[in-house]
Amino acid sequence: MTEKTNVVSPSHSAKLKSSYENLLREAATLFPKVDQKFLLNILQLQTSYRDWEGSAMLKVVYPADKVDLEMKKEMIYKKYQRIPSIEENRTLRFKGIRMYVEELEKLLNEDPEIEYITGSATLTPSDAYST
Repeated sequence: MTEKTNVVSPSHSAKLKSSYENLLREAATLFPKVDQKFLLNILQLQTSYRDWEGSAMLKVVYPADKVDLEMKKEMIYKKYQRIPSIEENRTLRFKGIRMYVEELEKLLNEDPEIEYITGSATLTPSDAYST
């Protein structure tokens, strides 16, 4: 009687690694203005936890001295009911809820002046600001 073992073939690990690398390339192509770690963090929470509320701290970066940040603050307030703070004279920082991948896409499409978006997503919503 032979015992059957659950052995993962090296080809399985190579395929998985290749799939992940393809995902990273596609994410960078589709969302070039979004920090890839942040994007994948949101994607992971959004797909793993169906009831995730989209809690994320965003940092929206604009070109230095070329954008009216007060106007951008007002736009974010109207859209998300959050008052962002200004950092380094070119970055708006705010805590968002319902910040799914689709919402990042909308934000980028509605504001082509955005240079880059980074941040962190958390499983549980919190009003406390974190980095």
